[in-house]
Amino acid sequence: MNRLKYIPIILCLCLVMPSCEGFFEKQPDNVMAGEDNYEDPSNLYGSFIGLLGTIQDAADHLIIVSELMGDLMTPTAQAPEEYWEVFRYQAAEGNPVADPAPLYRIVLNCNDFLRNTVEYNQKYPGVIPANSYRQLIAGAVTLRTWAYLNIGKIYGEAVYYDYAMTSEQDISQFPVLTFDELIPELIHFLTTGVDRINGLVRVDVDTILGVSGVLWRRMVIQADILLTELYLWNRDYEAAAKRGINLITSKGLLGISGNNQNFTCGYAWGSDINGTNPWRDLFFTSPVERHLREGLTIVFYNYNQLQTNQLQYLFSAVPPNVYYLAPTSAMTSLFSGRDYYTGTSVVTDPRGVNVSYGTEMGETVIMKYHSGREYYEHDAHIFLYRGGELHLMIAEALAALGNYDAADYIINCGFSPTHISGSTFDYPFDAPIYAYEGLKVGMGVRGRVDVPEIMSTSERFIGDLVEGMDGYEERRHFVLDSIILQETARELAYEGKRWFTAVRIARNSDRADLLAEVISGKFGRTEAAAYKDLLRDPKNWFIKYDLRNKD
Repeated sequence: MNRLKYIPIILCLCLVMPSCEGFFEKQPDNVMAGEDNYEDPSNLYGSFIGLLGTIQDAADHLIIVSELMGDLMTPTAQAPEEYWEVFRYQAAEGNPVADPAPLYRIVLNCNDFLRNTVEYNQKYPGVIPANSYRQLIAGAVTLRTWAYLNIGKIYGEAVYYDYAMTSEQDISQFPVLTFDELIPELIHFLTTGVDRINGLVRVDVDTILGVSGVLWRRMVIQADILLTELYLWNRDYEAAAKRGINLITSKGLLGISGNNQNFTCGYAWGSDINGTNPWRDLFFTSPVERHLREGLTIVFYNYNQLQTNQLQYLFSAVPPNVYYLAPTSAMTSLFSGRDYYTGTSVVTDPRGVNVSYGTEMGETVIMKYHSGREYYEHDAHIFLYRGGELHLMIAEALAALGNYDAADYIINCGFSPTHISGSTFDYPFDAPIYAYEGLKVGMGVRGRVDVPEIMSTSERFIGDLVEGMDGYEERRHFVLDSIILQETARELAYEGKRWFTAVRIARNSDRADLLAEVISGKFGRTEAAAYKDLLRDPKNWFIKYDLRNKD
């Protein structure tokens, strides 16, 4: 990590761009570094765009590392040993696949931006419009928080660099926070911020920079869903549920008005039968206005401007792509089980074959990031946060609060069946927090893609237990957590969510056996028992990487 001490912000000064097509255009002659970025306000705005660019290197890194640690993705026979080390929980210092550099680079660049922007504003008060200044600070605060959260989720600890540090300081002087210590610190930082500006300020990149193009609205880390996730990790379930519901009903900090299908899991993105935009097109088509009904934070790439990620290169079997990573049988079996038998017919889940995975050159491949693209493009967009995940996080919080029926509905059939009129809903959504007419279009995570319900009250899950009996509450909560974990795999496959959800549920409920039982299934029979024992120890849920390496 010593090499990160002196990394300056290397940024493209894309000061006035007419649309997202020019985003992060590679212009070496325009690159400036370090303190030079803060000589005038135009450079400062360019530095902010450069900050957003650092997410491009981290987004695919998160997907690869977390999915390898989970049970949906396996290295192939030709994959280098480094991928297998992550897959088998043996990755350590020096493994390039597990390198935390992309995330720490974000942290240090955010620190640099925050420190210099505050100093500039103090030195030249009024030069940066007050509203723009607030948004610049808020955008950097949320990005820094997101990067630190993901460092904690992968490595179980983080070297905590204060934002006011300078690059000359010795990293040994900064504390290493455990994950349990990091979470409340991040909540405090996000809600307190810098220079009396926290992350809960709407950031309109298009307004700040005077650019056009709807997709600018989704390039920043969305603070409401980030805080929802932080509250879940902090076991503050009431705050998580309220923050998540508020994001859907008020659109949070996004300044959205009009269309009621934003983030509701309605038919804006549904099945081929009921959806004007099939679910698969979230990933297979280039992002346009309608993608914003589902996407909260989206990372964009453009092959024509040398902006690419490594997902297609690693997943595709079409040469010269290398096909290092493939779906596991545990993943593909999720789309062929009895959950999809209605009693008279078998229902095909539109999120499975030929969408999340499929066949290419005779091999079973992960398809989510390259179907319909030329073999060389490598520029599929990546969702960091979207509506399906928001609903599953709300369901997780409600289950932990004992509001099991509401959690069941959000997973399966949504708010629509309980809508009475206006902003009035019947049980289980009759509490004031749900009083928003727009929720009436919500069909649930499974409902919007027309697959059968899997309620936690099903006899096959709950047996002969009924409410009020000993063991009922514990069993119902366990069943719901298991359903949420499975639905995360189906809805969010290869989006970097399954492993983290398993860790969070197991950690928060003190049920390491749940994670061990599920995740060890990716190994063959001869190995599964040994890995089940290994995963019963939470210490093995994190990559052992010396974050203070001075070599």
